[in-house]
Amino acid sequence: MESIKAYSIPITAPKDLIEEYFKLRKTVLEEILKHIKYSKSGKAHLKFNKNKRKELRDKLLRNWRFAKHYIDSAINSVIGLVKGWIKLPR
Repeated sequence: MESIKAYSIPITAPKDLIEEYFKLRKTVLEEILKHIKYSKSGKAHLKFNKNKRKELRDKLLRNWRFAKHYIDSAINSVIGLVKGWIKLPR
């Protein structure tokens, strides 16, 4: 039988990462909300295609100093949030 040793490695996130991530999500939400269109019946539709998503991602990456996946995460979570809001009964 072989024994395996495990070691604890302390991981500390940059102190400003969480704060910057929430600012990023707010910015993404503001951008996504600009793409909501309303039909004549008053129903909301999200018109945010692949090209708009790439443009937003590229724009946000210009001043972002952390890993790219945080931007992707913020975009995905905000799109999910907005789509959920659209589906809510009124």
